[in-house]
Amino acid sequence: MNFVKKPNVERSRKSGFSLIELLVVVSIIVILAGITIGVMSQVNAKRDISTTSKNIGMVRTKLEAFYNEQGYYPVGQNATSACVYKALSGDPTGQGTDPTGTIYWPELNEDRNPALVTTFQGFRVILDGFGQSLRYRSANDTNGNPVQNVKNDGDFDLWSIGPDGEPSDINVSGLLNNEQTRDDIWQ
Repeated sequence: MNFVKKPNVERSRKSGFSLIELLVVVSIIVILAGITIGVMSQVNAKRDISTTSKNIGMVRTKLEAFYNEQGYYPVGQNATSACVYKALSGDPTGQGTDPTGTIYWPELNEDRNPALVTTFQGFRVILDGFGQSLRYRSANDTNGNPVQNVKNDGDFDLWSIGPDGEPSDINVSGLLNNEQTRDDIWQ
């Protein structure tokens, strides 16, 4: 009989993760989150550009209906879309009062769509997909004289200042070719 005790070669293993395993898992989660955020920002940018193009197209269509009935395009004091709002909503004040004129775009009078209309310097304006007033310039001034710097001769210019929100000065020409106007959206 052999009474010699054999040494236990098996080590006791504790259940759980090592520090290296945890760091690898956390690193993978951080990388996936970064990729997801990047993709989502691109999707949001494309959505905003699409919304802007859609709004510009809708305003252009409604302005053509206004022109066909009235014989002129609205003329504004500055490059915001305030005069367009007045003309298309039937609100002569441009401040959200009940319409008294012809309504060419009824959705402008509905308060349930804050993504389409907001107030800027006391007047309601039509928004682009980035939450900024669409820019508008008639080809003629209030006296019927041609306006210089109009890109679309004969009718009007309608554009968005784009995702950077520049130029913030509403009277800066959209025809300038500089860093502030390169991302402007024209249609």
